[in-house]
Amino acid sequence: MSSTNFKVLRQCVSCGEMFESHRITTKYCSHKCNQKHYKLRKRLEKKQDAETNVLTTQNIKPKVKAIDLAFIKDKEFLSVKEVALLFSCNKKTVYRMIENKTLNAVNLNHRLTKIRRTDIEGIFNNTKPTPIKYDKLEIGNCYSISEIKEKYKVSDNGLRAIAKRNNISKTYIERFAYYPKKEIDTLFSL
Repeated sequence: MSSTNFKVLRQCVSCGEMFESHRITTKYCSHKCNQKHYKLRKRLEKKQDAETNVLTTQNIKPKVKAIDLAFIKDKEFLSVKEVALLFSCNKKTVYRMIENKTLNAVNLNHRLTKIRRTDIEGIFNNTKPTPIKYDKLEIGNCYSISEIKEKYKVSDNGLRAIAKRNNISKTYIERFAYYPKKEIDTLFSL
């Protein structure tokens, strides 16, 4: 029996070039193409494994159980953790709200802070007053920023922060900003 050598014309899977293969199973034109495609396949396999692991190992649970919310709704005094569940936020956010006096709380003992439900509902009832809009401010009734800085010894950024915090409206006449004298005087007289 004699073995016959035959050659098959194929296209390389890695680089796409045509080559003559000595076997039917050969997919690559060279060892270099084989290595490149092997690395690519392994990278894609790792990526696919990671995606399937995330989807299979990820237990999708609601952050707040319906039982917890039902239990919280019946209580008159809530802990910080319960308020955080109610607001769907972190406990640090609730502590920050207490520190900023946005939320009233009573510290009964070390690590025992209680918040009344009516105080929580009161947050949503208190709205900030809208700034008074002046249609046309006259320059005689206004201070410029430099006049306020000179009179009350305040910096630019400090003035802007105070005006924003107290909802003091400003107007622009030409390219200069002006604040109403009446509001500035009452604010800085305190």
